[in-house]
Amino acid sequence: MAKRNRRDDFFSMIPGSAKKILDVGCSDGSWAERMGKRDLEVIGIERDEKLYSQALKNLRRVFLADAEKFRLPYSNGYFDCIIYADILEHLVDPYNLLAEHIKYLNDEGCVIASIPNIRYYKVILRLALAGVWDYMDRGLLDKTHLRFFTLINIKELFTNAGFDIIEIRRNIIAARGVKFLNLLCFNKLKELLVYQYYVKAIKRKNKELPYGGGKREIVEF
Repeated sequence: MAKRNRRDDFFSMIPGSAKKILDVGCSDGSWAERMGKRDLEVIGIERDEKLYSQALKNLRRVFLADAEKFRLPYSNGYFDCIIYADILEHLVDPYNLLAEHIKYLNDEGCVIASIPNIRYYKVILRLALAGVWDYMDRGLLDKTHLRFFTLINIKELFTNAGFDIIEIRRNIIAARGVKFLNLLCFNKLKELLVYQYYVKAIKRKNKELPYGGGKREIVEF
């Protein structure tokens, strides 16, 4: 059996009804071809010139720009889905970007985001036992990361920007022994095993109350 591609699992959160999609930090845009999304209008924003050139081959239209400084040339409510795949942690102010982009999302649309979990057990152990917080070329401590999130911070980010989170998926990556320890602890260590969260959110209907006044149920995996 082929190993499941976690990246494809994230992109599978795009609703089947979504036809106009904005991919912020779209990289090479290859996900659209892998997922068989040939009938979609996918618009990308990418600031890396090499990735931008590759994305032009895969997406309907791509802007070479810094997403935080770029004003989208689309009307309010134009998009059915906005994607933030491993991008929010690279931004100076992710809240401002979400708050700006929400107007481009139609009332029935959603955003999906993949966000690394800085509470991951390997990061915590290295910090607690060795006093190490070393930036790397990739991963949770990627040297280009400007923001760090736990699940609580993620919920606060989307809530403050005017969204209700409706689905949370967990990309759990852990050694077998660590997973067994979590079972012995009645799953109390679960959040420490999460390498990355996948989040789906919609516009809050009642903007005066967080999480739609406490009535919005979040589906969690």
